[in-house]
Formats: sequence, C-alpha cells, structure tokens
Amino acid sequence: MGSGIFILLIAQGLCFALWAVLSFRAVFQICAIAAGRSGQMFPGPVSFLSALGVWLKDPSHRLTQGLWTLSFFGIMAPSLVIAIGPSGVE
Repeated sequence: MGSGIFILLIAQGLCFALWAVLSFRAVFQICAIAAGRSGQMFPGPVSFLSALGVWLKDPSHRLTQGLWTLSFFGIMAPSLVIAIGPSGVE
C-alpha cells in the first residue's frame, strides 16, 4: 500500500468522524424541534419527519447542513480516487 493511499484513507476516516458528529448533532436538533412542536418528550416518526422539513428550511442550520454535505463528499472522494487511480478502474 502506497503512502498516497494511506493518506487518503486517513483523510477519509477524519471526514467520517466529522460526518458522524454532524449527523448526531442534526438528529438531536431535529428531535428538539419535533419535541417543541408536538409538546411530547418523545415525538413519533411523523413529528420527526415534519420537524425534518422545518430543520431543512431553517437558515440557522445552514452551516451544519453544508458541513454535513461536504464531509459526506469527503468520505466518497478518496474511494473514487483509489478506485480510479493511475491504473484505471479495477
């Protein structure tokens, strides 16, 4: 395994860690919105989906959404680089 692939895998791992943190943060934010709107401590799936729409449209969550998207693509990019690489598609 070349050092370039090793560096890409480390970058992919760091992007995955960021993605996981942001995913948990988003789920907790959406649950808080759902709980606030429904008045229940543990809202159901319909309330969660409704709150998801509110969360996606709320401009105060744009940074979290943008970083989540970038980290997702950061997870995918090294896999494509390794798969396509100098030797072509394997």
